[in-house]
Amino acid sequence: MRVLFVRPPKYLWPYMNEQDNYLLPQAIVYLGAAARAAGHEVTLLDCMPVQMGWRTLEQTIRDRRPQVVLAGDSETLYAHESGRVFQVAKAVDPRIFTVAGGVHFSHACADAFAKYPIDAIVRGEGEITLTELLVAVEGGGDLRRVAGLALPDGAGGVHYTAHRALIENLDTLPFPAYDLLPMNKYGTARYLFSPGGVTIHHSRGCIDGCRYCACWLQMARREGAMPDETLRPRYRTRSVGPVIEEMEHLVRQYDKHCLVFVDDTWNVDPRWCDQFADEVLRRKIKVNWHAFIRADLLHRDVESGLFEKLLAAGLSHVCIGLERADDAELDNLEKHHMDVERNNRLIPLVRKRFPQLFLQTTFIVGLRQDTPASLDRLLKYVKTLDPDYPAFHPITPVPGTPLWDEANEKGWLEVKDFSRYDWMTPVMGTEKMTREELEYKIWEMNKRFMAPWRVLRGVFSRHQYRRRMYLWWLKVSLNVAFDYVLDRVLPSRSVRRKALLSEYVGMIRPDWYDR
Repeated sequence: MRVLFVRPPKYLWPYMNEQDNYLLPQAIVYLGAAARAAGHEVTLLDCMPVQMGWRTLEQTIRDRRPQVVLAGDSETLYAHESGRVFQVAKAVDPRIFTVAGGVHFSHACADAFAKYPIDAIVRGEGEITLTELLVAVEGGGDLRRVAGLALPDGAGGVHYTAHRALIENLDTLPFPAYDLLPMNKYGTARYLFSPGGVTIHHSRGCIDGCRYCACWLQMARREGAMPDETLRPRYRTRSVGPVIEEMEHLVRQYDKHCLVFVDDTWNVDPRWCDQFADEVLRRKIKVNWHAFIRADLLHRDVESGLFEKLLAAGLSHVCIGLERADDAELDNLEKHHMDVERNNRLIPLVRKRFPQLFLQTTFIVGLRQDTPASLDRLLKYVKTLDPDYPAFHPITPVPGTPLWDEANEKGWLEVKDFSRYDWMTPVMGTEKMTREELEYKIWEMNKRFMAPWRVLRGVFSRHQYRRRMYLWWLKVSLNVAFDYVLDRVLPSRSVRRKALLSEYVGMIRPDWYDR
């Protein structure tokens, strides 16, 4: 069958636009490889790096005449863009079979079927489910016999097929289909994830089930029948060998020297990490790499000396979800095994001992009890830790999370248009702060943290990777500031899409978006 995977044209985050960088979507290179290995004619179409707008995408669908079109995203923000792909495909040819996937669609099936012409949703891990679905579609089989699907039931509801078991041995997956994407278009930024940034992963799933987080849901173990299924965290990893081979392929074949690991938690197994570092050093693979890591496991690795070895193997940038400065608040978020006092010692120690590392942290603001005073205390705490960059994100409930269920049940959500879920603009206030007040406070916290001396310290760092990240941050901040002024002075010429509830942030509309 002719199978077309589409990553559609999208509005862009101000801090991740086409002038800086594109991140390669890991999902479609793995799903595409699985479909190709099953004998199908596969096309991967990522509209972003080739700057393909909606009119060109429609003509491309006409020209390629796919029998199956797939789209989906892990970001709730972009669900409507994927939905538009299905509308375009059906307008071109109603016989095209449309398939959605990703975290959002897996947990918002009824909403998706009501809004978009979707024939099937692949829920959770997709490689085996997709290949069996394609067999059934091609042969006219009963889709209800394919595990891991959600199907429209014909009466406005959803039929869920049996749960799909997770793949036990990830080493059995086909080599990702990087050759089906324009690899020269990724990682072209001078500063961000430089040189030659590209995504990769060695593991799937997480060891924790934070109540606000949707990332772990996609690879969770599912128990019980819908709509009352229970999801439990499940972590799996590939062997070191295949990961190293993939890294060498990206370096030698595509000249990629900055690898962005998108694992939910990179540093779970110290034995795996140690073997990985040994092999990178033995093979002399010259790369910088980024990883999302846990603070409790970072403490373990610093104490054992493993972290220093990982730095020698190219680790240059970590992102740590610290989230709050109070153990009780972390417990309420079901962020387990966190210890604020330990973090108070750990993060400054890492900052001092490993000055070459770009140390990024994330913090959640907008909890129900938050006030201006509590956020001032949080900011004070962050300053004592001294990360290179603390991302302050308003808490944003998304489908599938316990927080989403609670926010809907208690009427907290004030914005239900998913296209406004930009992770920068609050979608609900607190008991003491309006959405607008919270949004301004986030802006103020960023401004107060990023004092000129901090920026200059990074810009003049003697460590190249860290210096490049600061130069990128300074460059795009100036661009965003200029765009904001342009919005205010010359709104008719602005390329910014205004968020309905915001004058400070908003997604950027590429000038090629409709072409």
